Amino acid sequence: MAQKVKVTLISLKHPCTACLITYGLIKEMLEKIQKDFDFVEIEYLELEDLKHIHSIPGLEVEKFPALLINDEQITAGSLPMKKQLITIIKSEAGIYEKN
Repeated sequence: MAQKVKVTLISLKHPCTACLITYGLIKEMLEKIQKDFDFVEIEYLELEDLKHIHSIPGLEVEKFPALLINDEQITAGSLPMKKQLITIIKSEAGIYEKN
């Protein structure tokens, strides 16, 4: 049985156009992944300002949107590859494929 995997997508309340597009693409990708893997829990955080940014566990690079998996930052302002995300999520869930 797979362990729960917490995925957090963090954005700013007033992002630039590029950040907004990147956020939308990542969100769409995560929703598709969640349909295939029921052990994935997604949390969306929207930051009003950067005052409390250091209270978010795992957030190290302050570039948005930021993607964290089990409180470990995976991306900062970039679009990850879907295959890469699935590999990380499976690994965090304890699912290892045989070659």
